[in-house]
Amino acid sequence: MAGRRSSICILLALLLAASAAPGVSAAQGGTMQTEIRCDFPGEVIEAGDTAVFDLAVTNRGDTGTCLLNYWTYRGTDNWKIRFESDDREVYRMLIPAGETKTVRLVAETSGHAAVGEYPIRVGIGEGTIWVYIQVTKTHSGETGTLEATVVDKEGNVVKGADVGLYDRDTRIEGMLATAEGKVSIGAPMGTYTAKVTRPGYRPWEKKGVDIRIGQTVDLGIVPLEKENFFAEIRVKSPSRIAAIGTNPQYEMTLKNAGRNDDTYSLSVQGLPEQWYARFKESSTATEEVSEIYVPSGEEKTLYLDLIPPYSVGVGEYNLTAVIGSSAREYEENLTLRLRGSYDLRTYTKSYRHEINRGDTLTFDMTVTNAGVGGALTNIGINMSAPEGWRVTVDPASVASLEAGERATVQVTVIPPADIVAGEYKVVALAKCDQDEEEDEYRVVVKEQSYVAVLGILVMAGIGAGLWYMFRKYGRR
Repeated sequence: MAGRRSSICILLALLLAASAAPGVSAAQGGTMQTEIRCDFPGEVIEAGDTAVFDLAVTNRGDTGTCLLNYWTYRGTDNWKIRFESDDREVYRMLIPAGETKTVRLVAETSGHAAVGEYPIRVGIGEGTIWVYIQVTKTHSGETGTLEATVVDKEGNVVKGADVGLYDRDTRIEGMLATAEGKVSIGAPMGTYTAKVTRPGYRPWEKKGVDIRIGQTVDLGIVPLEKENFFAEIRVKSPSRIAAIGTNPQYEMTLKNAGRNDDTYSLSVQGLPEQWYARFKESSTATEEVSEIYVPSGEEKTLYLDLIPPYSVGVGEYNLTAVIGSSAREYEENLTLRLRGSYDLRTYTKSYRHEINRGDTLTFDMTVTNAGVGGALTNIGINMSAPEGWRVTVDPASVASLEAGERATVQVTVIPPADIVAGEYKVVALAKCDQDEEEDEYRVVVKEQSYVAVLGILVMAGIGAGLWYMFRKYGRR
């Protein structure tokens, strides 16, 4: 009895389903008797452009819905084809019996498309129609272009903003915004995420940016919002070379690029032992500062003095200037290369000498490295004297002198035999690879005097004569 009742229930359900089937067919079926008309079934474009066909579909049968279909053939890879109605993409349409409705076929071609004709078959209900796209110019091998203008919330251009196109996490192309805040980026065809970043501003991005070959996509105005606290630091010369014995100075600019005023702390990390560092607000100031207040949008110039100990050696030293704000710390790496200070000096006990004509002058010269930290190398002494004079230096050169060391050379000056008595100048030029020093010496040449000899002889003669006269006539 129970089995008989079940059979009856199943039969009734089947009958109900059968009575509802025609209605479902009218709403879902794809066999609607339709006619499709297109006033302009052929369009001429360049590769990468979009062709649009307005289709009028007339229902010759009962009211119902039907699918919107199309079929493409050769060379349409990477094309984007769709049906639209009122700027919405659609794939089904309801057409009352005897009425006509319009739908649009949109075909976005690829920039790689070759020159030629491309047929597309459209099927709506039982009706079909062929439309054609004639490509007259290809853009194969070219790129698409992305354009944008980057500004802040106040409408001021943001130069130096980085605008990039990304395929997931991979950067494909990008550039920095110009002084006018503009970018124009060439990129291969594809769908990307556009990201705009700039230190001091919150990042901006837009997904689903379609780049098409031979076409320009304009993102328009890209507004960036400033961070509440942010600083920009510029060091004029982060790598310096200085001589031992000097106090090098770094000049830097601190700009408050955030939305709020801020006070910044100033310090140095990695300072070598026994070194001293100080921040100042002017290059000649004697007072140091440990923090500085900068209003939003303004900038101040700072000077960092480094004071090495007297015993510092030649070499490269690395340290870090640390500037702390309300939100974070900023670090600027600084490099200082210290070289020795070179000071070549010469010395003699006298710079004026007197000799008789025909004599030879000899004196000692001391060569000293009065610098700090660096050796003097290849020291040579060149002597300049009047024509006919001969000057020699022994030894003629000194290989090297460390800081504080000295060496003595002997200078020999030989005037010509026929020289006229007078005062003459001899110049010594000491040169090395690092420095040079010049000294002048005065040499006074005198005639040999015979007056005294003659006087002695005369006096001796007179004395001898008197003695003779005294011996001969003295007793008378």
